[in-house]
Amino acid sequence: MKRPIAISLSPNSEKDDVILALKLLFSPIQWFNFRKTEDLEKQLSKIFGSDYKAIAVNSGRSALYLILKTLGIGQGDEVCLQALTCVAVPNSILWLKAKPVYIDVDNSFNLEPKDLSEKLSENTRAIIVQHSFGIPADLDKIKKFTQGRKITLIEDCALSLGGKFNNKLLGTIGDVSFFSFGRDKVISSIFGGFILCKDKKLCKKLLEERDKLNYPGARWVIQQLLHPILFSIILPLYNFGLGKTTFGKMMLFLFQKFGLLSKSVYRQEEIGKQPKVFPTKLPGALSILALNQLYKLDKFNNHRKEIANFYFKKLKVPNIKLPNKREGAVWVRFPIISEKAMKIFECLKKNGVLVGDWYKDIVVPVKNLSMVGYERGSCPNAQKLVGKILNLPTYPSLSKKDAEKVVHLIESCLN
Repeated sequence: MKRPIAISLSPNSEKDDVILALKLLFSPIQWFNFRKTEDLEKQLSKIFGSDYKAIAVNSGRSALYLILKTLGIGQGDEVCLQALTCVAVPNSILWLKAKPVYIDVDNSFNLEPKDLSEKLSENTRAIIVQHSFGIPADLDKIKKFTQGRKITLIEDCALSLGGKFNNKLLGTIGDVSFFSFGRDKVISSIFGGFILCKDKKLCKKLLEERDKLNYPGARWVIQQLLHPILFSIILPLYNFGLGKTTFGKMMLFLFQKFGLLSKSVYRQEEIGKQPKVFPTKLPGALSILALNQLYKLDKFNNHRKEIANFYFKKLKVPNIKLPNKREGAVWVRFPIISEKAMKIFECLKKNGVLVGDWYKDIVVPVKNLSMVGYERGSCPNAQKLVGKILNLPTYPSLSKKDAEKVVHLIESCLN
């Protein structure tokens, strides 16, 4: 049975990743082997150049939290971030008692420089620049606002490893940056991430902070190792069954219910609380998974660009707006805009195709926007886009035939 077209169900895992995870599951001596984490860090540093230091942690939000903490950001400080983002970003600010200041978005789904200029204050300590969907933000314009001010420019490269802006690698243009190895990011170790820094003093402080951290527990490591293994069983059976009840969906529900599989965002995070596991060190076992995927980075990103180009050429549907083409984008997801986005989403789902709904709100997932300090009306462009964006899959195993099916289904859903 063929795996379904599903944007968020372990999209990066290939056969060799599953076999590797299985071997690691029965090699507990490797679970907390820090030498393997150092190997990963060395390979990451090679990608960005000898001037850069990579510091691995167990997630992108752990990386951001450590950056903010090391910069001394706390109560009374403001940190600018864009609307249309993951709850992990404002949470990292709020966990340090600082204030998130939301900036509106431009037509690339990224931070809008003009709105940023109007919301900077004497309390602004940092600006977090997100490269949404792997599309580079306008860093030249944004960087100007930090010149002559004590404001740190932090690049959020969670969705853009390998992307470029003006032929420079994303992550090397700001003062410091962070990346994610989450399950549906550019490469995946299910959980994981790293900080990239160049300033030697800041790197030293960040390294000291990271080295103070504990490891997550063995149970947490087992959960992550089980993820690619169990999904290799779930996915072929995901649409096999009658109606909404299928073998794959039942297995997924049961594996999550009994704690064999973790979710990408914890329930505590949805209400602003900080799970104990963030921040912690990156276990050696997950470093090995990440390194295996890192060797496939160029192949993955070239494939994503090919699929994105296919959508640009073939998706000619009235009332659907395609994203602007942007040099250097890696297109971890392909965003489209439609007034009927949720209708298309449900129609595709009925046909066994799971696309993404980033961003169905200003911050996702969160129980109430007031919990993350967002004021309704403060980002009108972003609010107009809420519920109107669909993300089409571009993941490594998605074939041109699969992409063609997605296009045809969208056309039929609107007829």
